[in-house]
Amino acid sequence: MTESTKYDIVLFGATGFTGKLAVQYVSERYRDLRWAVAGRSHAKLSALVSEFGGRAGVIVANSDDVPSLEAMVASTKCVVSFAGPFARFGTNLLATCARAGVDYCDITGEIGWVREMVEKYDDTARATGARIVPLCGHDSVPWDLTTMALARELKKSNPTEQLASVDFWDKIRSAASGGTLETALNIMNGPPPRKSALGFDPLLRTADGTAAASKLTAKNVSRVTEEAGGTARGMFVMAAVNSAVVKRSNALNAYGEAVVYKEGQAFSSVGKARQMERRLMGLYLVLKVPFLTWLFRRLGWLPKPGDGPSEDEMSKGFLSVTGEGRGVHGGFATATLTFPTDPGYKDTARMAVEAGLALALEGERVGRRGGVLTPAACQGEVLLERLLATGSTITVSNEQPRSKM
Repeated sequence: MTESTKYDIVLFGATGFTGKLAVQYVSERYRDLRWAVAGRSHAKLSALVSEFGGRAGVIVANSDDVPSLEAMVASTKCVVSFAGPFARFGTNLLATCARAGVDYCDITGEIGWVREMVEKYDDTARATGARIVPLCGHDSVPWDLTTMALARELKKSNPTEQLASVDFWDKIRSAASGGTLETALNIMNGPPPRKSALGFDPLLRTADGTAAASKLTAKNVSRVTEEAGGTARGMFVMAAVNSAVVKRSNALNAYGEAVVYKEGQAFSSVGKARQMERRLMGLYLVLKVPFLTWLFRRLGWLPKPGDGPSEDEMSKGFLSVTGEGRGVHGGFATATLTFPTDPGYKDTARMAVEAGLALALEGERVGRRGGVLTPAACQGEVLLERLLATGSTITVSNEQPRSKM
Protein backbone atom coordinates (compact mmCIF):
# COMPACT_ATOMS: atom_id res chain seq x y z
CA MET A 1 0.00 0.00 0.00
CA THR A 2 1.33 3.45 -0.93
CA GLU A 3 0.42 7.05 -0.15
CA SER A 4 -1.20 7.27 -3.59
CA THR A 5 -3.72 4.50 -2.83
CA LYS A 6 -6.91 5.47 -4.62
CA TYR A 7 -9.50 3.99 -2.26
CA ASP A 8 -9.94 3.61 1.48
CA ILE A 9 -12.03 0.50 1.02
CA VAL A 10 -13.21 -1.82 -1.76
CA LEU A 11 -16.33 -3.99 -1.41
CA PHE A 12 -15.72 -7.22 -3.35
CA GLY A 13 -18.72 -9.33 -4.32
CA ALA A 14 -20.82 -6.18 -4.19
CA THR A 15 -23.64 -7.46 -6.40
CA GLY A 16 -24.45 -10.40 -4.12
CA PHE A 17 -27.26 -10.22 -1.57
CA THR A 18 -25.20 -9.08 1.43
CA GLY A 19 -22.80 -7.13 -0.78
CA LYS A 20 -25.66 -4.93 -1.99
CA LEU A 21 -26.66 -4.26 1.60
CA ALA A 22 -23.09 -3.18 2.30
CA VAL A 23 -23.16 -0.82 -0.70
CA GLN A 24 -26.41 0.67 0.55
CA TYR A 25 -24.98 1.09 4.05
CA VAL A 26 -21.83 2.86 2.89
CA SER A 27 -23.66 5.11 0.43
CA GLU A 28 -26.16 6.23 3.07
CA ARG A 29 -23.71 6.75 5.92
CA TYR A 30 -20.31 7.80 4.55
CA ARG A 31 -20.47 10.77 2.17
CA ASP A 32 -16.74 11.53 2.04
CA LEU A 33 -15.34 8.01 1.90
CA ARG A 34 -13.10 7.02 -1.01
CA TRP A 35 -14.53 3.64 -1.97
CA ALA A 36 -15.24 1.26 -4.81
CA VAL A 37 -17.34 -1.77 -5.62
CA ALA A 38 -15.82 -4.82 -7.28
CA GLY A 39 -16.97 -8.00 -8.97
CA ARG A 40 -17.15 -9.80 -12.30
CA SER A 41 -19.72 -7.72 -14.20
CA HIS A 42 -19.02 -4.09 -15.08
CA ALA A 43 -22.63 -3.62 -16.15
CA LYS A 44 -24.08 -4.91 -12.88
CA LEU A 45 -21.59 -2.95 -10.80
CA SER A 46 -22.29 0.28 -12.70
CA ALA A 47 -26.02 -0.18 -12.28
CA LEU A 48 -25.52 -0.78 -8.56
CA VAL A 49 -23.44 2.37 -8.17
CA SER A 50 -26.06 4.40 -10.03
CA GLU A 51 -28.81 2.99 -7.81
CA PHE A 52 -27.01 4.21 -4.69
CA GLY A 53 -25.83 7.67 -5.62
CA GLY A 54 -23.06 7.15 -8.17
CA ARG A 55 -20.19 8.03 -5.82
CA ALA A 56 -18.29 4.71 -5.80
CA GLY A 57 -15.63 3.56 -8.19
CA VAL A 58 -16.11 0.40 -10.24
CA ILE A 59 -13.48 -2.36 -10.43
CA VAL A 60 -13.85 -5.51 -12.49
CA ALA A 61 -12.11 -8.42 -10.77
CA ASN A 62 -12.67 -12.16 -10.70
CA SER A 63 -11.79 -14.57 -7.90
CA ASP A 64 -10.20 -16.92 -10.49
CA ASP A 65 -8.17 -14.15 -12.16
CA VAL A 66 -5.20 -13.34 -9.92
CA PRO A 67 -3.87 -10.43 -12.02
CA SER A 68 -7.26 -8.71 -11.74
CA LEU A 69 -7.21 -9.26 -7.98
CA GLU A 70 -3.69 -7.87 -7.76
CA ALA A 71 -4.73 -4.70 -9.60
CA MET A 72 -7.74 -4.28 -7.33
CA VAL A 73 -5.75 -4.86 -4.14
CA ALA A 74 -3.09 -2.35 -5.23
CA SER A 75 -5.74 0.38 -5.42
CA THR A 76 -6.97 0.26 -1.82
CA LYS A 77 -6.12 0.23 1.87
CA CYS A 78 -8.59 -2.56 2.67
CA VAL A 79 -10.73 -5.11 0.84
CA VAL A 80 -13.98 -6.34 2.40
CA SER A 81 -15.21 -9.49 0.67
CA PHE A 82 -18.80 -10.73 0.48
CA ALA A 83 -18.08 -13.35 -2.20
CA GLY A 84 -18.71 -16.77 -0.72
CA PRO A 85 -18.65 -19.67 -0.25
CA PHE A 86 -15.14 -18.64 0.69
CA ALA A 87 -13.62 -22.10 0.49
CA ARG A 88 -14.63 -21.97 -3.18
CA PHE A 89 -14.06 -18.31 -4.06
CA GLY A 90 -12.02 -16.71 -1.27
CA THR A 91 -8.50 -18.13 -1.22
CA ASN A 92 -6.95 -16.23 -4.13
CA LEU A 93 -8.12 -12.86 -2.83
CA LEU A 94 -7.02 -13.50 0.75
CA ALA A 95 -3.62 -14.71 -0.47
CA THR A 96 -3.22 -11.67 -2.75
CA CYS A 97 -3.90 -9.30 0.14
CA ALA A 98 -1.49 -11.18 2.40
CA ARG A 99 1.30 -11.00 -0.16
CA ALA A 100 0.67 -7.32 -0.93
CA GLY A 101 0.47 -6.17 2.69
CA VAL A 102 -3.11 -4.93 2.20
CA ASP A 103 -5.75 -5.35 4.89
CA TYR A 104 -8.64 -7.76 4.34
CA CYS A 105 -11.97 -8.64 5.99
CA ASP A 106 -14.75 -11.03 5.02
CA ILE A 107 -18.01 -12.51 6.31
CA THR A 108 -17.16 -16.21 6.19
CA GLY A 109 -18.33 -18.65 8.83
CA GLU A 110 -16.35 -21.50 7.24
CA ILE A 111 -14.02 -22.27 10.12
CA GLY A 112 -12.30 -25.15 8.29
CA TRP A 113 -11.27 -22.73 5.54
CA VAL A 114 -10.07 -20.23 8.14
CA ARG A 115 -7.86 -22.91 9.71
CA GLU A 116 -6.35 -23.56 6.28
CA MET A 117 -5.75 -19.84 5.73
CA VAL A 118 -3.96 -19.50 9.09
CA GLU A 119 -1.71 -22.42 8.21
CA LYS A 120 -0.90 -21.16 4.70
CA TYR A 121 -0.81 -17.38 4.99
CA ASP A 122 -0.27 -16.31 8.61
CA ASP A 123 3.51 -16.11 8.13
CA THR A 124 3.14 -14.16 4.89
CA ALA A 125 0.73 -11.66 6.40
CA ARG A 126 2.94 -11.16 9.46
CA ALA A 127 5.91 -10.48 7.20
CA THR A 128 4.08 -7.93 5.01
CA GLY A 129 2.00 -6.41 7.83
CA ALA A 130 -1.31 -7.36 6.21
CA ARG A 131 -4.09 -7.60 8.76
CA ILE A 132 -6.16 -10.51 7.45
CA VAL A 133 -9.41 -10.75 9.43
CA PRO A 134 -12.02 -13.31 8.35
CA LEU A 135 -15.24 -13.84 10.33
CA CYS A 136 -16.24 -10.15 10.44
CA GLY A 137 -20.01 -10.61 10.20
CA HIS A 138 -22.63 -12.44 12.23
CA ASP A 139 -19.98 -15.17 12.24
CA SER A 140 -18.56 -14.29 14.70
CA VAL A 141 -18.24 -10.63 15.73
CA PRO A 142 -20.96 -10.58 18.44
CA TRP A 143 -19.52 -13.45 20.49
CA ASP A 144 -15.89 -12.60 19.82
CA LEU A 145 -16.27 -8.99 20.98
CA THR A 146 -18.49 -9.89 23.94
CA THR A 147 -15.88 -12.37 25.20
CA MET A 148 -13.26 -9.63 24.82
CA ALA A 149 -15.44 -7.24 26.86
CA LEU A 150 -15.97 -9.84 29.58
CA ALA A 151 -12.24 -10.55 29.89
CA ARG A 152 -11.58 -6.81 30.09
CA GLU A 153 -14.23 -6.33 32.79
CA LEU A 154 -12.85 -9.15 34.93
CA LYS A 155 -9.46 -7.44 35.03
CA LYS A 156 -10.91 -4.12 36.20
CA SER A 157 -11.39 -5.35 39.76
CA ASN A 158 -8.39 -7.70 39.73
CA PRO A 159 -5.59 -7.16 37.17
CA THR A 160 -4.34 -10.71 37.73
CA GLU A 161 -7.75 -12.28 36.98
CA GLN A 162 -7.95 -14.70 34.05
CA LEU A 163 -11.03 -15.89 32.22
CA ALA A 164 -12.03 -19.39 33.32
CA SER A 165 -15.38 -19.74 31.55
CA VAL A 166 -17.80 -17.89 29.32
CA ASP A 167 -21.46 -18.86 28.98
CA PHE A 168 -23.75 -17.38 26.29
CA TRP A 169 -27.51 -17.01 25.94
CA ASP A 170 -28.47 -15.98 22.38
CA LYS A 171 -31.78 -14.37 21.45
CA ILE A 172 -32.17 -14.03 17.71
CA ARG A 173 -34.58 -13.51 14.86
CA SER A 174 -33.11 -13.95 11.39
CA ALA A 175 -34.02 -15.47 8.02
CA ALA A 176 -31.80 -17.51 5.73
CA SER A 177 -30.59 -16.50 2.27
CA GLY A 178 -29.69 -18.69 -0.67
CA GLY A 179 -26.04 -17.82 -0.21
CA THR A 180 -26.04 -19.01 3.40
CA LEU A 181 -27.62 -22.31 2.42
CA GLU A 182 -25.11 -22.69 -0.43
CA THR A 183 -22.28 -22.27 2.06
CA ALA A 184 -23.89 -24.84 4.37
CA LEU A 185 -24.19 -27.27 1.46
CA ASN A 186 -20.56 -26.67 0.53
CA ILE A 187 -19.46 -27.52 4.08
CA MET A 188 -21.75 -30.53 4.51
CA ASN A 189 -20.99 -32.11 1.16
CA GLY A 190 -17.35 -31.06 0.80
CA PRO A 191 -14.26 -33.10 1.61
CA PRO A 192 -13.59 -33.96 5.26
CA PRO A 193 -11.25 -31.66 7.20
CA ARG A 194 -7.60 -32.41 6.47
CA LYS A 195 -4.99 -32.85 9.15
CA SER A 196 -2.84 -29.76 9.61
CA ALA A 197 0.86 -30.06 8.77
CA LEU A 198 1.54 -27.88 11.82
CA GLY A 199 0.89 -30.79 14.15
CA PHE A 200 -1.66 -28.76 16.13
CA ASP A 201 -4.86 -26.80 15.54
CA PRO A 202 -3.91 -23.76 13.39
CA LEU A 203 -6.30 -21.64 15.46
CA LEU A 204 -3.77 -21.92 18.29
CA ARG A 205 -0.89 -20.59 16.20
CA THR A 206 1.05 -17.70 17.74
CA ALA A 207 3.45 -15.13 16.26
CA ASP A 208 6.44 -17.42 16.70
CA GLY A 209 4.74 -20.30 14.91
CA THR A 210 4.19 -22.47 17.98
CA ALA A 211 0.96 -23.52 19.65
CA ALA A 212 -0.37 -21.15 22.31
CA ALA A 213 -0.20 -22.29 25.91
CA SER A 214 -3.76 -21.02 26.43
CA LYS A 215 -6.51 -23.50 25.56
CA LEU A 216 -10.28 -23.38 25.07
CA THR A 217 -12.73 -26.23 25.50
CA ALA A 218 -16.20 -25.95 23.93
CA LYS A 219 -19.13 -27.43 25.86
CA ASN A 220 -21.97 -25.93 23.83
CA VAL A 221 -25.62 -26.75 24.46
CA SER A 222 -26.49 -29.77 22.31
CA ARG A 223 -29.95 -30.64 23.65
CA VAL A 224 -32.81 -28.60 25.05
CA THR A 225 -32.14 -27.76 28.68
CA GLU A 226 -34.51 -26.11 31.15
CA GLU A 227 -33.17 -22.96 32.78
CA ALA A 228 -34.31 -20.85 35.72
CA GLY A 229 -37.90 -19.58 35.72
CA GLY A 230 -39.15 -22.03 33.10
CA THR A 231 -36.91 -20.66 30.34
CA ALA A 232 -34.82 -22.95 28.16
CA ARG A 233 -31.77 -23.17 25.95
CA GLY A 234 -31.28 -25.19 22.80
CA MET A 235 -28.53 -25.73 20.29
CA PHE A 236 -27.45 -22.64 18.36
CA VAL A 237 -26.37 -23.50 14.82
CA MET A 238 -23.24 -21.31 14.84
CA ALA A 239 -22.04 -22.09 18.37
CA ALA A 240 -19.29 -24.43 17.17
CA VAL A 241 -17.94 -21.74 14.85
CA ASN A 242 -18.20 -19.03 17.51
CA SER A 243 -16.31 -21.13 20.06
CA ALA A 244 -13.57 -21.81 17.50
CA VAL A 245 -13.19 -18.09 16.78
CA VAL A 246 -12.93 -17.30 20.49
CA LYS A 247 -10.39 -20.13 20.74
CA ARG A 248 -8.16 -18.26 18.29
CA SER A 249 -8.77 -14.92 20.01
CA ASN A 250 -7.78 -16.51 23.31
CA ALA A 251 -4.58 -17.86 21.73
CA LEU A 252 -3.71 -14.33 20.56
CA ASN A 253 -5.12 -12.22 23.42
CA ALA A 254 -4.45 -14.64 26.31
CA TYR A 255 -7.76 -14.29 28.18
CA GLY A 256 -7.06 -17.44 30.21
CA GLU A 257 -4.94 -20.55 30.26
CA ALA A 258 -7.89 -22.96 30.23
CA VAL A 259 -11.20 -21.42 29.15
CA VAL A 260 -14.48 -23.35 28.99
CA TYR A 261 -16.86 -21.96 26.34
CA LYS A 262 -20.61 -22.68 26.39
CA GLU A 263 -23.33 -21.26 24.15
CA GLY A 264 -26.98 -21.92 23.44
CA GLN A 265 -30.05 -20.20 22.03
CA ALA A 266 -32.43 -18.85 24.67
CA PHE A 267 -36.18 -19.48 24.59
CA SER A 268 -39.07 -18.42 26.82
CA SER A 269 -40.18 -22.05 27.26
CA VAL A 270 -39.03 -25.62 26.76
CA GLY A 271 -41.78 -26.10 24.18
CA LYS A 272 -40.47 -23.33 21.96
CA ALA A 273 -36.95 -24.68 22.27
CA ARG A 274 -38.07 -28.13 21.18
CA GLN A 275 -40.00 -26.65 18.25
CA MET A 276 -36.82 -24.99 16.97
CA GLU A 277 -34.89 -28.21 17.53
CA ARG A 278 -37.32 -30.07 15.25
CA ARG A 279 -37.03 -27.37 12.57
CA LEU A 280 -33.26 -27.57 12.57
CA MET A 281 -33.34 -31.36 12.31
CA GLY A 282 -35.72 -31.09 9.35
CA LEU A 283 -33.54 -28.51 7.59
CA TYR A 284 -30.45 -30.66 8.12
CA LEU A 285 -32.22 -33.62 6.49
CA VAL A 286 -33.29 -31.51 3.50
CA LEU A 287 -29.77 -30.13 2.97
CA LYS A 288 -28.17 -33.55 3.39
CA VAL A 289 -30.28 -35.15 0.61
CA PRO A 290 -29.55 -33.50 -2.78
CA PHE A 291 -32.94 -34.42 -4.26
CA LEU A 292 -34.77 -32.82 -1.33
CA THR A 293 -32.65 -29.67 -1.63
CA TRP A 294 -33.45 -29.43 -5.34
CA LEU A 295 -37.15 -30.09 -4.75
CA PHE A 296 -37.52 -27.56 -1.94
CA ARG A 297 -35.77 -24.90 -4.00
CA ARG A 298 -37.93 -25.66 -7.05
CA LEU A 299 -41.06 -25.35 -4.91
CA GLY A 300 -39.82 -22.05 -3.45
CA TRP A 301 -39.54 -23.44 0.08
CA LEU A 302 -35.80 -22.74 0.19
CA PRO A 303 -34.12 -19.59 -1.17
CA LYS A 304 -31.86 -19.92 -4.21
CA PRO A 305 -28.37 -18.37 -4.44
CA GLY A 306 -28.81 -14.61 -4.76
CA ASP A 307 -32.15 -14.63 -2.97
CA GLY A 308 -32.64 -13.44 0.60
CA PRO A 309 -35.14 -12.07 3.11
CA SER A 310 -37.19 -9.00 2.21
CA GLU A 311 -36.56 -5.57 3.68
CA ASP A 312 -39.63 -6.04 5.88
CA GLU A 313 -38.39 -9.42 7.13
CA MET A 314 -34.96 -7.98 7.90
CA SER A 315 -36.44 -5.02 9.77
CA LYS A 316 -38.06 -7.47 12.20
CA GLY A 317 -34.77 -9.23 12.86
CA PHE A 318 -32.51 -8.72 15.87
CA LEU A 319 -29.75 -10.31 17.92
CA SER A 320 -29.07 -10.05 21.64
CA VAL A 321 -26.06 -11.91 23.04
CA THR A 322 -25.75 -12.19 26.82
CA GLY A 323 -22.56 -13.65 28.20
CA GLU A 324 -21.38 -14.49 31.69
CA GLY A 325 -17.66 -14.58 32.35
CA ARG A 326 -16.13 -16.19 35.41
CA GLY A 327 -12.53 -15.84 36.50
CA VAL A 328 -10.09 -18.31 38.02
CA HIS A 329 -9.94 -16.15 41.18
CA GLY A 330 -13.72 -15.92 41.58
CA GLY A 331 -14.37 -12.81 39.49
CA PHE A 332 -17.67 -12.43 37.67
CA ALA A 333 -18.89 -10.23 34.83
CA THR A 334 -21.88 -10.17 32.52
CA ALA A 335 -22.35 -8.37 29.22
CA THR A 336 -25.15 -8.02 26.69
CA LEU A 337 -24.37 -6.90 23.14
CA THR A 338 -27.32 -6.12 20.84
CA PHE A 339 -27.89 -5.68 17.11
CA PRO A 340 -31.12 -3.93 16.06
CA THR A 341 -31.93 -5.58 12.73
CA ASP A 342 -31.41 -8.85 10.87
CA PRO A 343 -27.98 -10.00 12.09
CA GLY A 344 -27.29 -12.44 9.28
CA TYR A 345 -27.49 -9.92 6.46
CA LYS A 346 -28.27 -6.26 7.14
CA ASP A 347 -26.25 -6.08 10.33
CA THR A 348 -23.61 -8.40 8.90
CA ALA A 349 -23.11 -5.80 6.16
CA ARG A 350 -22.71 -3.13 8.85
CA MET A 351 -20.31 -5.26 10.92
CA ALA A 352 -18.11 -6.08 7.94
CA VAL A 353 -17.99 -2.51 6.63
CA GLU A 354 -17.14 -1.13 10.07
CA ALA A 355 -14.49 -3.83 10.51
CA GLY A 356 -12.91 -2.71 7.24
CA LEU A 357 -13.17 0.98 8.09
CA ALA A 358 -11.55 0.38 11.47
CA LEU A 359 -8.49 -0.80 9.54
CA ALA A 360 -8.64 1.75 6.73
CA LEU A 361 -9.43 4.86 8.78
CA GLU A 362 -8.19 4.02 12.29
CA GLY A 363 -5.35 1.67 11.50
CA GLU A 364 -2.91 3.21 13.94
CA ARG A 365 -5.36 2.83 16.83
CA VAL A 366 -5.94 -0.78 15.84
CA GLY A 367 -2.20 -1.53 15.79
CA ARG A 368 0.04 -2.78 13.03
CA ARG A 369 0.27 -6.47 13.95
CA GLY A 370 -0.12 -8.50 10.77
CA GLY A 371 -1.32 -12.06 10.41
CA VAL A 372 -4.49 -14.07 9.93
CA LEU A 373 -6.34 -12.75 12.96
CA THR A 374 -9.80 -12.44 14.51
CA PRO A 375 -11.91 -9.30 15.07
CA ALA A 376 -11.17 -9.32 18.82
CA ALA A 377 -7.44 -9.88 18.25
CA CYS A 378 -7.19 -7.17 15.60
CA GLN A 379 -9.79 -4.35 15.45
CA GLY A 380 -10.97 -5.14 19.00
CA GLU A 381 -12.12 -2.10 20.97
CA VAL A 382 -12.01 0.13 17.88
CA LEU A 383 -14.55 -2.07 16.11
CA LEU A 384 -16.72 -2.25 19.21
CA GLU A 385 -16.76 1.56 19.40
CA ARG A 386 -17.73 1.82 15.74
CA LEU A 387 -20.59 -0.66 16.19
CA LEU A 388 -21.87 1.18 19.25
CA ALA A 389 -21.81 4.43 17.25
CA THR A 390 -23.87 2.90 14.43
CA GLY A 391 -26.71 1.06 16.16
CA SER A 392 -25.51 -1.60 18.60
CA THR A 393 -25.65 -1.34 22.39
CA ILE A 394 -23.64 -2.99 25.14
CA THR A 395 -24.18 -3.23 28.88
CA VAL A 396 -21.44 -4.63 31.11
CA SER A 397 -21.61 -5.20 34.87
CA ASN A 398 -20.39 -7.31 37.76
CA GLU A 399 -23.89 -8.02 39.09
CA GLN A 400 -25.43 -11.48 38.90
CA PRO A 401 -28.32 -11.36 36.36
CA ARG A 402 -31.75 -12.48 37.51
CA SER A 403 -32.84 -13.88 34.15
CA LYS A 404 -31.55 -14.23 30.59
CA MET A 405 -34.98 -13.73 28.99
